[in-house]
Amino acid sequence: MQDFSTFPEEELLVLLKNGNRCAFKQLYVAYYHKIFVYALKFTKSSDLAEDIAQDVFIKIWENRQSLTEVKFFRGYLFTICKNLTLNILARATTEARIKDSLHPGYTAFHSDTENKTLSDEYERLLERAIDGLPPQRKLIFQLCKIEHLRYEEVACRLGISTGTVNDHIVKATRAIRKYLLKKTPC
Repeated sequence: MQDFSTFPEEELLVLLKNGNRCAFKQLYVAYYHKIFVYALKFTKSSDLAEDIAQDVFIKIWENRQSLTEVKFFRGYLFTICKNLTLNILARATTEARIKDSLHPGYTAFHSDTENKTLSDEYERLLERAIDGLPPQRKLIFQLCKIEHLRYEEVACRLGISTGTVNDHIVKATRAIRKYLLKKTPC
């Protein structure tokens, strides 16, 4: 295996243009850390700087056919790094702005959806609790609390006293409360 560490950069670029992986590796070893540190200055993130440095060398490999036209390889690398970094930072800024503009609406939508779900679930539990009442008590509860009839109207309609209506409402309310407390989480 040939040692490429003594080759001039221009020769490495010619070899790289022809697909020589060892020449690529020599350029990678020579410049990777410098590109990483340069990206790190802008991003303040080791992970992001590492990704950018890798992307720089991916671009070099993909565009190796045009490298012989490059006069100052080091400057070319740093220009690619700067452009990639600026693109990533611009994209991150745009994404943050979009997220911030959507966040209030998303929160409201999420909150409305969650409240609707909880309300529907509570409604189903309430229906089950009412359905579990004895028939006469269920009827009185529905007339008073759901159809909003006065106790006197219910008493007259069913031929019972208002005291009996009141007693059924008190017992129905207790039974429903007990059922709901048992079925709902703390």
